[in-house]
Amino acid sequence: MRVVALFLAIVSSYTIAAEHGEKGFKMDVNVSGFFSPEVTKATIISVVKNSSAEKSGIVVGDDVIAIDGCEIPGCSASKAKKSLQKNAGEIVVLTMKNPEGKTYLASVTLQ
Repeated sequence: MRVVALFLAIVSSYTIAAEHGEKGFKMDVNVSGFFSPEVTKATIISVVKNSSAEKSGIVVGDDVIAIDGCEIPGCSASKAKKSLQKNAGEIVVLTMKNPEGKTYLASVTLQ
């Protein structure tokens, strides 16, 4: 039963919020795979007003298509998590895609 629950957690979507430096955004993340899970999709679900994320142009509904150069789909979940768990003052570079298909870079300084 525990193996099934673990498997469902790995292939389901989940939300990543700040654990180290505050990012100023939350995203819904879908992963697949059991032994080496990979991020298949990441979508912004909230942005903190006046945060570095908002100032860099990130808005709710945009998709993250790369985290520090690690492309989504295909970025390992562990690498994506490590990039998002930097300390305050460090920068994470996100490649974003808005619903209209336009891509842009967003450099977010963790607070």
